[in-house]
Amino acid sequence: MKPKSVILLSGGLDSTVCAAVAGRRTQPLFALTFDYRQRAAKMEIAASRKICRVLRIKHRVVQLPFFREYKKLAMLDHEKSVSIKRFSKLEDVWIPNRNGLFINVAACYAEYYGARSIITGFNREEAQEFPDNSARFLQAINRSLSYSTLSKIKVKSYVVDLSKKEIYSLGLKYKAPLEYVYSCYLGGEEMCGRCASCKRLIEASK
Repeated sequence: MKPKSVILLSGGLDSTVCAAVAGRRTQPLFALTFDYRQRAAKMEIAASRKICRVLRIKHRVVQLPFFREYKKLAMLDHEKSVSIKRFSKLEDVWIPNRNGLFINVAACYAEYYGARSIITGFNREEAQEFPDNSARFLQAINRSLSYSTLSKIKVKSYVVDLSKKEIYSLGLKYKAPLEYVYSCYLGGEEMCGRCASCKRLIEASK
């Protein structure tokens, strides 16, 4: 029998491809998408629902409303218009302990419902800028979970050593619903095509 898993799904390229792989290699209980008041929350949730429908994976949205307190973060201030220039450096798109929090919330679900792994989209390319996307972070968080979960839940990423282009190719191989991927910092009805996240997706698909 395949091991049970919980998937972290943002609707972006990396998590979508990992969800497709997990659908073949594990028994996904459900995918979690977080609404932490980010600009793209509505679009990420909509994309994730479509992706889960195609992959036949149950979908849950987890609300993290306390993030509304953080008024000075451009990524969260979705009630005001913002210039693309606001997303030009790491500090502009950094959310305090976001991935650490997501994993720990997912670990609560995973242990309660009997899953042994949490599937994420951490990858080599984004790890160069975001340390909480790296293989070293995976090792560290798994060490932490060995203390905080009785079942020793493990976080995995099928793309941790891959570039965006390699991830896109893997998605094609696993027939991931890439047409539903949403990767835009601004959160508009259509992806802007100019922010760093959009550009990475565009380059990956060439």
